[in-house]
Amino acid sequence: MIDVITLTGGLPRDAELRFTPQGTAVANFTLANSDNRYDENQNQWVKARSMYLDVTMWNESGNRQNPTPWAELAAELKKGDQVAVTGKLVTRSWETKDGEKRSKIEFQALRFYRMPTAQQGQAQQSQPQQQSGQGANSGAWSTQPAQAGQQDQAPPF
Repeated sequence: MIDVITLTGGLPRDAELRFTPQGTAVANFTLANSDNRYDENQNQWVKARSMYLDVTMWNESGNRQNPTPWAELAAELKKGDQVAVTGKLVTRSWETKDGEKRSKIEFQALRFYRMPTAQQGQAQQSQPQQQSGQGANSGAWSTQPAQAGQQDQAPPF
């Protein structure tokens, strides 16, 4: 059974970075997605429904020789960024101070891809790229070093 899924959406607020008592970094952000439909009576597109999903990304990597600090990278995400994330749905349970049992479904992300905005796409078309680096605005995050002049076109999953 394959339990990895991919979701896309936008961030309604900035991502947050925190640390466990043991010092492990974890980033939290919300992924929002809306379904739009064309209303012929109003002659315009209308928002049909919205979904918000809490995403958690830990500083863990399957490649222990070259660990990628995914949480620190995800913490750079800002309100309005469009992203694709791969991971799995998990249920988290806890008990409140009053003794009430609570549970919540979260998306535990393993990797993410920052999708370019329309403005970035126009800038890339009008100006040739000198080099491809990994930084806050470069798009895909990967555990592989970038080759000079090579541009990631697809998500790394």
